[in-house]
Amino acid sequence: PASNCIFMFLNGGQAQIDTFDMKPDAPDGIRGPYRPIATRVAGTRICEKLPRLATLTDKYSILRSASHPLSAHNSSAAYVLSGHTPGTDASIRPTPMDHPTYGSVLSRIKPAAASLPSSVLTPRLLFDMGFPTPSAGGGWLGRRHDPFPVARNRMMSKAPAWNGKLPGPRSLVLPAEISHDRLASRRHLLGTLDAEFSAARDAAATRTLQAHQDKALNLILSPECQAAFDLSRESAATHDRYGRFEMGQVLLLARRLIESGVRFVTANAVSNPKNTRLSSFQIWDTHFDHFRLYNETLLPEFDQALSALLEDLDSRGLLDETLVIVMGEMGRTPKINKAKDGGRDHWGRAYSVLWAGGGVREGLVHGATDKHAASVIHAKVSPDDIAATLYEALGIPHGTVINDIAGRPRHITDGTPIDALLS
Repeated sequence: PASNCIFMFLNGGQAQIDTFDMKPDAPDGIRGPYRPIATRVAGTRICEKLPRLATLTDKYSILRSASHPLSAHNSSAAYVLSGHTPGTDASIRPTPMDHPTYGSVLSRIKPAAASLPSSVLTPRLLFDMGFPTPSAGGGWLGRRHDPFPVARNRMMSKAPAWNGKLPGPRSLVLPAEISHDRLASRRHLLGTLDAEFSAARDAAATRTLQAHQDKALNLILSPECQAAFDLSRESAATHDRYGRFEMGQVLLLARRLIESGVRFVTANAVSNPKNTRLSSFQIWDTHFDHFRLYNETLLPEFDQALSALLEDLDSRGLLDETLVIVMGEMGRTPKINKAKDGGRDHWGRAYSVLWAGGGVREGLVHGATDKHAASVIHAKVSPDDIAATLYEALGIPHGTVINDIAGRPRHITDGTPIDALLS
């Protein structure tokens, strides 16, 4: 089994029919302009806009039969990022006390060293949500199990243009007038004062605050943590291979974090296209400009960045111990709408998920959809089943029960593992 995981989140939903589940014989209005190409695995064909990933199909498997009944971004993301639906009604919105995300569960069961966060979300904002988003937090495990966020843009509407550099977390940078020694002295003084109020610290809120303070100070004072987030330590050639755009640099940071000992990284695969009304946090949500964005930005960046990550993990001996999952919160409609440059709308009924690394099989295509990639006709699986498979691949039995912050026992998932994917 793997020891850690990179969850590449295609925020907004990637079109299955234009990437990993092409239907070249579908009629106009459903079939896009792309053609399938042969890959390293005989019989497996993917989009011609993904030539680098086509040479790596022996390193990953494709699940073509993921499905759920939701259509809204918030509820679908909450379902996909935790493996537990907040409800089937489209009007239901996630809450901070819903099921914890995968990284939060992993931080409870298999935490990283004290000098590192167990789970990281980069960049911190997810589509249509703020932070801490109900879809990416500790849920009923409590805020202490929220992922460590790498800040990017505070507001989608004010997102600055990508400047070619992914900033490190500002929360790890000390003010110029405070040295590490001075901060350590302050920490010692705080501990002395806290000892006088040990009875008060028995309160749950106080214990949570104490845990946050301890973790924050450990991270700030840790050279290992500072180094993990420092992309300047990578060579120019490595930056070029991943791509000098945000999606590439996010995946490069994910590799650095995993290599340093972080257990779970949710890598939010955003892009920064020009001349579109879409914000960079909505960019896979292509209701319009779909094919132009796929041609110019999304698929070239996705192909370069993800292939670089898989090759880099493999060459460093990290792929065997790192589970990589690539998916959005939904797919896109088979039917192309009439919007500018064509568009595809929300579609949870059928979509594809890419699996690679430790704990899962390689070179497999599992499940199938109908002739329009509209409905699953073989081996349908839900996000609950994806969650169960993820945990099993990480060496955590899917029937594991842990206590929530109120001491009540909870199942980490209600799904069933996809045996065909597990090695």
